[in-house]
Amino acid sequence: MKQSTSTDLARTLLRTLLGRKPQSKALTQTVEQITHDFLIANHTYDALNIEVDVPPAILKQMFKRIKSEWSALGETEPYWSVITSDEFRSKNIKQHLGSFLESGKTNVEWMQNIARRNGVTLGDKQTCLELGCGVGRVTLPLSEVFDHVTGFDVSPGNLAECDALIKAKGANNITTHLMTEIEAIHSAPGFDVLFSVIVLQHNPPPVQKYLLEVLLAKIKPGGAAYFQLPTYLPGYAFNATEYLASSEREMEMHAVPMKQVLKLLHENSFEVLEVIQDQFTGLPGSHSFFATKCS
Repeated sequence: MKQSTSTDLARTLLRTLLGRKPQSKALTQTVEQITHDFLIANHTYDALNIEVDVPPAILKQMFKRIKSEWSALGETEPYWSVITSDEFRSKNIKQHLGSFLESGKTNVEWMQNIARRNGVTLGDKQTCLELGCGVGRVTLPLSEVFDHVTGFDVSPGNLAECDALIKAKGANNITTHLMTEIEAIHSAPGFDVLFSVIVLQHNPPPVQKYLLEVLLAKIKPGGAAYFQLPTYLPGYAFNATEYLASSEREMEMHAVPMKQVLKLLHENSFEVLEVIQDQFTGLPGSHSFFATKCS
């Protein structure tokens, strides 16, 4: 039997989407390259060296750096920091606020669809914790599904926008918390459902692991976790010493190996129902996880 190549797969995808043989050579070549990169990524990038365990003092330094970066972004470009499209820059947000908020509804619908096809009911007398609530893009639609939503964020500027939006909408079932230290996540009450999308990826691997460890343990039996993070990135590796010695960047992107994520879920008595490769980073390796906690 002939082994399929990335070229074969790309042409099959195009025929399926178009309903005919593709006539554009440029389009075919572009899809072939994307498919090739995707397949190569799945076989190579997850083998890179990613440090996920560091001493508490180092963890605090990492969190302090991330908080500084996102505090600055929250003061200058709160909406763009959530979705990096020029239409959501501060100078343009008034004209595009509607589409920005609508995208949050879509993210919640994706979670609900995954839950439904796995026979999981979300929302009925449940509480939700949103890690990285930002300016409230997803917080408000979550509040229409769950009895109560608790939002945590590190950026005072983003959280101020979130609180203003909550007040303007008259939503009285949302509580927000500013994380001044990484240990603040321990103050989260027990809850039923965890939601976090395009948030963990901006934190160094040890920070991502720490936050997940704490929050997964707080989910009540029978509850669920829906979160996204990269499990590898093209050319990515992470060393704590090198990271802290490097200059600060405006918006970081980090990965945690799939093995580490699945281990955390297993250790906290979760059944993994779906792991979906998504497009949240625009690069190969981003995955969305949906898992339920054993009763």
